[in-house]
Amino acid sequence: MNLPIFGKALYDGLSEEFDRVNDFKDIAKSATVPNEEMDDSTLEDLEYKYGINNITISSIADRKNRIIERASMGGNGGIDWLEAQIQKAGFDLYVIENISDVEISSQFGDFQFNSFQFGSLVTYTDPRGVSGEIIASSPNGNIGGLFTQFGDFQLGSQVQLGTITSGFAYPRPKPFVIPAIPDRWGYVFFLSPYSDRLATSVELLALTDLEYDFFVKLLLQIKYTRNWCIAQVTTAELQEEITTDGLIKITTDGLENVVLSNL
Repeated sequence: MNLPIFGKALYDGLSEEFDRVNDFKDIAKSATVPNEEMDDSTLEDLEYKYGINNITISSIADRKNRIIERASMGGNGGIDWLEAQIQKAGFDLYVIENISDVEISSQFGDFQFNSFQFGSLVTYTDPRGVSGEIIASSPNGNIGGLFTQFGDFQLGSQVQLGTITSGFAYPRPKPFVIPAIPDRWGYVFFLSPYSDRLATSVELLALTDLEYDFFVKLLLQIKYTRNWCIAQVTTAELQEEITTDGLIKITTDGLENVVLSNL
């Protein structure tokens, strides 16, 4: 074997291996701190590191943004920070605080006793009338099992007649119900597709089931436990639909709007 030819081939091979190691080093270095320029091949490892369930329909840019959002989660929990985290994760929603309005009051009829007013002061928007999904912390109790009842009857208020239905948690958690007490409404904030107002029932942000599951998990991780959220999102199928008067719904800005088909 000709030594000069063999030696050149050996050095060329070693050079290729060093180039491969150097390229891998650059890839690892680019992803040490999550950023928009990190190599695509590192995304799966970073999602595993930060506990992110990848949504299969997500683009590379969306996956990178969610990794960056999770890696920069440090913050003070304020409105601007909460909104920034949600938008970094790819959800075009805005935080709208339930701000008090002292001009609205609930009176006892139209009467008051001298300087003392009957009733309670309503200082916040009633979240019970806002379209969207309630996202809150874990329920604080349970309501037993789900029974196949004997008609519509049960014995008393505690003992149910019938056979317990399989496939449901036992005991079932209590559903989230916004209280009728106005003083509690200030603990409820809204996530709207609009920065300056709340959305109507036909303007909710459409999400897939996978996106909604990811969104709920994200919000539960970053919001204060005491605060409930009305997220103006829906997993309902959106489609063009003709209204009863034969016209397509038109928004205030003159654009055609889709109608929620299964709400």
